Amino acid sequence: MKWERKDILIFFIHAAVMVLVIILPALGTLLTTSDGHETYHSLHEAIENFLPLFTIYLLNYYWIVPKYYYKRRSLFFIINIVLSLFFTVGYEIIDDGFFWNDRHFDAPWFFVIFAIDIVMYMLSAACALAVRSIMRLHKVELQLQEVKQQNAEAELVWLKNQLNPHFLFNTLNNISSLVQIDADTAQDSITQLSDLMRYALYETNKPAVALADEVEFMDNFIHLMKLRCNEKVRVETDFRVPEQPVSIAPMLFISTLENAFKHGVSSHENSFIKAALDVEGTQIVFICENSYFPKKTDGRTGKGVGIENLQRRLQLLYPERSSYKQTLTDGVYRVEIRINP
Repeated sequence: MKWERKDILIFFIHAAVMVLVIILPALGTLLTTSDGHETYHSLHEAIENFLPLFTIYLLNYYWIVPKYYYKRRSLFFIINIVLSLFFTVGYEIIDDGFFWNDRHFDAPWFFVIFAIDIVMYMLSAACALAVRSIMRLHKVELQLQEVKQQNAEAELVWLKNQLNPHFLFNTLNNISSLVQIDADTAQDSITQLSDLMRYALYETNKPAVALADEVEFMDNFIHLMKLRCNEKVRVETDFRVPEQPVSIAPMLFISTLENAFKHGVSSHENSFIKAALDVEGTQIVFICENSYFPKKTDGRTGKGVGIENLQRRLQLLYPERSSYKQTLTDGVYRVEIRINP
């Protein structure tokens, strides 16, 4: 068995506990009596009483429990019973001779002491089993957490890979309509799109980006989307970035803005989009409101792939540290996102 650093640490903890338990009684005798003979006698008794218990414990911890308890449980009990009998009788014979002669125990008391010794050795084995089981359970929990983390990271990669093409498709579709109206503006928009896609494809590989960069990305995106809007559409933004640096996962709010331009804009009626971002204490607050013109072919009332991905990313990236609320009141669709990075 290859020992890791934690195994060596656990071994030294066991050794330190054993030494302390054996030495402390002798040390107490020395401090109270200052008698060397009594101190030696106390040390000898501590070794005689505790060394077999520690031996049973260590044998179980490092060999019997991991080798037999989880695979051949009957052998675990048999080996411990044999060891208990050996240390109850054999250890006393080797150390002091037959203990019922030396200690002058009556026959009934002999069987009582014999039973107590057996119970103590079995309890020592039980302690080793308990410690091993707790450590095994902790290891399993860590492995489960690692698997969950790996699954969450894989899902985030999948969601991000799904989001980028979705964003690219919508933006290219926007520019293709603009080409027929104003070729020069479309050319400038393609350059701006290049900057947007550079951010979307490269910066989003990072787990977090500066909030200021994310706001600049949203500003550019809104500017690009406004090119398709006529004079009946009013777009307002109020993005407040604090002076102190704040980090956030990339492209969290873009789906909300895409949804607003998809379902909140009409070419025939007055419509609006209002987007605001602020930092309240340690909390990032993003609010987007828009007039509501649901697409007749969309039976999901505006909740598309991007919004579903956003909600899932919030759950994975900021569990119990984020909230997503959406309401539809009097023709106004409102989304509020709160994040504690």
